[in-house]
Amino acid sequence: MDVGIRELKAKLSEYVGIAAEGTTIVVTDRGTPVARLVALSDDDTMARGIDEGWIEPARRTGLTPAKRVRASRSVMEMLDEDRR
Repeated sequence: MDVGIRELKAKLSEYVGIAAEGTTIVVTDRGTPVARLVALSDDDTMARGIDEGWIEPARRTGLTPAKRVRASRSVMEMLDEDRR
């Protein structure tokens, strides 16, 4: 379904409801597609990414927390030095 920006602004609630029901709405500006209004999915993006192969699951678990180290100088001091 295509809708112009002016009409979308005038009937936003209506079009959001239509999109929430599953219809993809293409927003046009003077007849040129510029955006797409789609329903949010309840899918877990991480699980979908692992299934599709564009996210690699962690191999190690139970890592120990990183040790905090007190710096001898502040970040601002180091930046000032770096800029000289």
